[in-house]
Amino acid sequence: MKTRPISLFAALAALGLSLAAATAQAAVINAGRFSGTDCGGAGGFANCYAETTGVSQDAPGSPAIFKLNYGSGSFGNPDFGSFASITGSEFSVSFNTSSHVLSWDYTPGASDPEIHFFTIKQGNSHYLFYDLTSPITSFTIDLDTLGYNSLSHITWFDTGSTTTSVPGPNALALLGLGLLGLGVAARRRA
Repeated sequence: MKTRPISLFAALAALGLSLAAATAQAAVINAGRFSGTDCGGAGGFANCYAETTGVSQDAPGSPAIFKLNYGSGSFGNPDFGSFASITGSEFSVSFNTSSHVLSWDYTPGASDPEIHFFTIKQGNSHYLFYDLTSPITSFTIDLDTLGYNSLSHITWFDTGSTTTSVPGPNALALLGLGLLGLGVAARRRA
């Protein structure tokens, strides 16, 4: 059986595909729908932490930054976490009641925390979203895709300990070098 050598071009193409896959993973991940409230229970909002597996009232996890309630057609009645620099003005939130599209932007100040988790709550359930590789500064979603036509609040969370590790740039670089090495070795054999 004749084997065909892997060309350097093929190795570089594989490296490009692996980097593209890593970039796609860097997008905001929907961890799914969880029953109940996201920040209720003992200690309430001030004692609320997010992880990739859900939200709880116990550390470790990423502490709550800010919670913005929605009712009677407008946002208001905010709750503040343990970050003294957060005033609420860092958040710009809109909800279109006709299309059910929710959008928000976060413009942090110099000493404000990064957002890596957030929840959207309605009724007796909430959805958890996260991005462990890049801070989340904006997000838009049609709530119909979640089975919601409105919301009761949004909660944003900082970084912190998480239950899932994400490969860093060094691991991706090693993967790319390995693929490149395989291509070179195959070419030399030929």
